[in-house]
Amino acid sequence: MPMLEVFYSGDRPPDRTRKQAFAAEASAIFQRVIGTPPGRLQLIIQIVSPENTLAVIDLDRSDGDTTVEPDQQ
Repeated sequence: MPMLEVFYSGDRPPDRTRKQAFAAEASAIFQRVIGTPPGRLQLIIQIVSPENTLAVIDLDRSDGDTTVEPDQQ
């Protein structure tokens, strides 16, 4: 049984309607591409706060830090 794990980060978590629409589309894609029977796709949506993503880098730079990273020189 295939499983799809999605990590979502944003200002607000997606509502139930958006999750259902995503699940329906993902199921249709899995059915079309690898022949997964309807209802067999396991879908997990993990909500991740922006503080636990690379977005924290942009938040840290908003304090006026204009230091160029070594790999960007």
